[in-house]
Amino acid sequence: MPIQFPRYIEDLKPYISGKPIEETQREYGVKRVTKLASNENPLGPSPKAVLAMKKAMKDLQLYPDASGFALRHAIAKKEGVTFDEVILGNGSNEVIELLLRTFCIPGDSMVASDGVFAAYPISARIQGVETISTRMTQDYRFDLPAMLEQIKKNPRVKIVALPNPNNPTGTYVTDAELFPFLAAVEKVRGGSVHVMLDYAYQDFVTAKDLADPLQHYRNFSHVSVLKTFSKIYGLGGLRVGYGIMKPELAKYVQKVRMPFNVSSMGLVGAEAALEDKVFIKKSIQVNRAGMKLMKQAYEKMGIPFLPSQGNFFLINTRQGFGMSGAEVFEESLKKGMIFRPVTNYGMPDWLRISIGTEAQNKLAVKVLEGIKKSSKV
Repeated sequence: MPIQFPRYIEDLKPYISGKPIEETQREYGVKRVTKLASNENPLGPSPKAVLAMKKAMKDLQLYPDASGFALRHAIAKKEGVTFDEVILGNGSNEVIELLLRTFCIPGDSMVASDGVFAAYPISARIQGVETISTRMTQDYRFDLPAMLEQIKKNPRVKIVALPNPNNPTGTYVTDAELFPFLAAVEKVRGGSVHVMLDYAYQDFVTAKDLADPLQHYRNFSHVSVLKTFSKIYGLGGLRVGYGIMKPELAKYVQKVRMPFNVSSMGLVGAEAALEDKVFIKKSIQVNRAGMKLMKQAYEKMGIPFLPSQGNFFLINTRQGFGMSGAEVFEESLKKGMIFRPVTNYGMPDWLRISIGTEAQNKLAVKVLEGIKKSSKV
């Protein structure tokens, strides 16, 4: 008798990551490859994190602190919360999985929007949880009234995914929109529906109407806040993220969290990165300068793009080049430049381009200008 797998695993479409540099070099025979595909910090990792990890390497034979005591205390101090409100994850992706595992059983549902970060529906599917998706608005933002309607009408909805700003669109929900939404959700089924506020890109935000998510966290009992060390701190390779949630919820999430889920290097590096003020400030400056440069370049080339509050832009390749996102992606690979098609998000005519260093940004513009020149538009 053949092995039988759950239908929700059989039908699972795995996450599509950014194309690796080494793979591009092999396939296209190009020596110099620039990757602007995964919203990574172009300055590299936090120097303080690197130094701390070098010092800690002599103890690699030891298991890490399973409780993450020092890092959780450092995060609690930074965020103005208590130690018991902090949950560590192997990247914020794991925190998503932990919350789904804690709140849901197979057959339950999660409400999200079309275009939401792919880790959410994939993580839900792995748990046997259905994702109920609502359409984005015409300006590619989350339709909160539509999401609220689905939450109210579907009794098996246990959790809501709300990354803010969202990846890959870069669009966001304002505080004025978010507060009444959270208040309304809290009234549904006795406040039993949990909302995950994912602020992975918070450090890049310039909008005045998108503030610290902890104000919402403090006002509502059914809200958790997710953050990561992969972006502003430049530690994507370490896989460290965290969630902030009420102690009574955190107690249950800790039960489903596997021990040693964050490595010793991750714990030490992340703790040191929190104190690297100079690096954080420089990373913000580089991103803002890069966003300005690329915005001006897209406007000059006549390439439509979505206003972004992240460290990336989503450009419309159909209108800008007369080509699909995958086609522009393919042409860019031939020139040693890796961007990110978003066909898997149901957006075949768009391409996400991360912000790099000034030199990388200018090279990206040169590559796009070359493709544009040979295109039909």
